[in-house]
Amino acid sequence: MHELARVTLENEMDLILAHKRSMKLAELAGLSLSAQTTFATAVSEVSRNAIDSGKRGSLILSVESDLREKFIVACLKNEQQNNAREGLEHAKKLVNKYKVSTNGPETSIELFYTISPAFRIDIQKLDEWRSLFRNEPSISPYEELKRKNEQLQELSEKVQKSEDQYKVLTNSLPLMIFSLDDHGQLLYANDWLLHYTGQNLNSLNNSKWKTIVHADDYDAFCLLLQNDITRGATTIKIQARLMNKSTSDYLWHQISLSPLNGDKEEPSYRIGFMVDIHAQKTVEETLKDNYELKQAEKKLKDNQHTLEQYIEELNRSNQELQQFAFVASHDLQEPVRKLLFYSDYLLNKYQASFDEKSLHFLNSIQGASRRMRSLIQDLLLFSQINKEQIQFQEVDLNTVATDACQDLEMAIEEKNAALNIQSLPKLYCDERMMRQLFGNIISNSLKYSKDALAPQIDISYKQENGHIELIFRDNGIGFDEKYLPKMFTLFQRLHTRQTYEGTGLGLAICRKIVEMHQGKIWATSEEGLGATFFISLPTHPII
Repeated sequence: MHELARVTLENEMDLILAHKRSMKLAELAGLSLSAQTTFATAVSEVSRNAIDSGKRGSLILSVESDLREKFIVACLKNEQQNNAREGLEHAKKLVNKYKVSTNGPETSIELFYTISPAFRIDIQKLDEWRSLFRNEPSISPYEELKRKNEQLQELSEKVQKSEDQYKVLTNSLPLMIFSLDDHGQLLYANDWLLHYTGQNLNSLNNSKWKTIVHADDYDAFCLLLQNDITRGATTIKIQARLMNKSTSDYLWHQISLSPLNGDKEEPSYRIGFMVDIHAQKTVEETLKDNYELKQAEKKLKDNQHTLEQYIEELNRSNQELQQFAFVASHDLQEPVRKLLFYSDYLLNKYQASFDEKSLHFLNSIQGASRRMRSLIQDLLLFSQINKEQIQFQEVDLNTVATDACQDLEMAIEEKNAALNIQSLPKLYCDERMMRQLFGNIISNSLKYSKDALAPQIDISYKQENGHIELIFRDNGIGFDEKYLPKMFTLFQRLHTRQTYEGTGLGLAICRKIVEMHQGKIWATSEEGLGATFFISLPTHPII
């Protein structure tokens, strides 16, 4: 069985995608139009049952070419449902054969349609068909967003896998490896460092290493933690005595610290390693004239050189991972580039043929596409460990609120929502991030509105103690305040995906934007009585 395409089944829009791709597979197999329609109808019958059941399912389109008789195959997988048989009763009359199997709670229904006349289907032909499915143009904004979401999830999985590989590699090397941010705070430490010191990241950061660095060496060691002193240097090396937790002895270590530059060649964080050179120091200080011990000293230096080569290779590997994330972001932006290109072509080539409403729609497509491209770039910046500096400038928050509402125009009209926006001040901030902040919170209020009550969202502010406090108040379903810590955490949800759609990233991104602006975000609510989100931002942030 050769898989060619896959569709997750959650709503009626996914049913349209399933029908479209089933028709496409039958067309590629050379079937007549009536046969294409028959196969797609059978697929729609079983797919509709999965959607109506409220359980998330998936449709896998494949080709069976191992036997003398060749088939196109549609396999529907979802949690076992009693009403699945109803759609199957209709579908099995339209296909050549079918198969039903269960594996625990999961039901699998396979529909086979004969390829007639049969022709040779080799690996090259299958790859060509897969490429056609991957690159076929979207028929709706929903399909485009669904595809981008799947690509984003795939990128997230790859980044997580790369991070896991990085940790395995650093833990396997026989040296202590760590990374620092611009404020000298530990971001990462491998197992060797944690086992040697007997402390974790928090305790080392809180004590600023004072409990493990020898008092006579601490002043020199503190220079490593100060970014204003080490800025501009390529690699800094010092020697200091560190206390071994298991023996309480202070042993000499060679400490090396190197900056890792971002896209703008500005160091965003630093990577360091520590090598035990205590034996080498003993040789240097006590028995320098002894030939055998000099040979031992030479061997230690050779070992140190080897270790430095290891860490150099490790730094190179980490930079390659950063480049990989940057290249992947370009792939995410390609569909947006196509939207901009084709809409621009229509405006330039056929502008005279469109009425005013059509021109407005095309201009809206262009505007939304540009903002989507900026959003992808911003999400990439947030996902990277080496965050670039945000672009502070004076921004009119009224313009930000208007742009955010325009982005959500369809959702606002669909919900018949009313937005009451107080005249807002100007603020020194990053305009793109602030627009994303407004959009995420307004979208959150629309999503968790009451079914029988039109959403009402009030946006106001107050200014005091050098801060501007933005207030977003809605009349939605609210939440229990005991879940507040969970709400602002990555990929955490208070409701099931079947009840409310979303990835669990919105409020986490809001928190990150606010923190990067040196502010704070919190909320108050009661179940059934709406929610109020507060954002406090400094009027004059420290840059």
